[in-house]
Order: sequence, then C-alpha cells, then structure tokens
Amino acid sequence: MFTLKDILNYRCPRWKEWPAIELYMDQVISLLEENVSLFYEDSSVKPVTSTMINNYVKQKIIVPSKNKKYQREHLAYLYVLFLLKPVLTLTDISRSISLLQNSDNYEETYNLFCDELEAAIAMAFGDKEETIIHKPNDTIQTMALSFSYTLLARYYISAQAIT
Repeated sequence: MFTLKDILNYRCPRWKEWPAIELYMDQVISLLEENVSLFYEDSSVKPVTSTMINNYVKQKIIVPSKNKKYQREHLAYLYVLFLLKPVLTLTDISRSISLLQNSDNYEETYNLFCDELEAAIAMAFGDKEETIIHKPNDTIQTMALSFSYTLLARYYISAQAIT
C-alpha cells in the first residue's frame, strides 16, 4: 500500500517520457508496472500481464501492436487503463481511452490527463484546493478526481485497519 509521501510525490510520465522506440511486450509490462504498481494494494498479484494486454486488444479497448512491437501511443493508453483499473469499471475506462483515441492531438490530450490527475491527487491528499478549477462536463478532470478520491478513501480505510 502506498504512503502519503508516495502519493504526494507521484508524477505521471508525460508523452515524451515514454520511449520513442518500439518495445516488446516484456518491456511494456516492465514500464507500466513501474508506473502503476503504487496503486495496487496486493503486491503478490501482478498489476500488468501480457494476458491482460492481449485481452484488451481482443476486446478492442486498445489498438493491436504492429509486429508485436508497441509504440508510445500504446504505452499511453495502457498506462491510463492500468492506472484507472483499480477505481473505474472497464467500460468507463474503455470510454475514456476512446476520448484519447478520438482526440486530434494524442500527446496534448494524454498530457492534459496527466496534469489533471496530478492536480486531483494534490487536491485530494494535500491542502491545495485551488489547484483545480471546475470545468463543467470535463470528462478527463472528472476521471482524475474520481481516481484521486477513491484512492483517498482506500488510504483512510487502510490507515484505520492498521490502528
């Protein structure tokens, strides 16, 4: 389980921080686990597996890789998927990924998601209520807030179980 310091120091990898070269499945899994494992309570269960990724391709949640190599676009989609998986339904996550895929600028939309997520975490776990400015019907912001406040609830429940 994460600590308050872990969560307040968490930073989403931005688009250009994902490797620009094509990666094989094991490399993708390693990168994703490094970036999302903090949010998975059961450390004995792998948060990312090749079976999961293959199932998401079969379910058409993400686009298939080309020649078994994954690009930056795949990493961004999979990151969002595995990050939100502990707090949102697969249907909701699939819809959110569709928003990214239908965007004119993947990089800009993905980076906006990262910005909103970090702001929502700061708001939920810190004392920075001015961090987020409400924008009506902002799906990305709402997903980030949902993630952050669900995470906050898990944090408080876990802390109470220890005491």
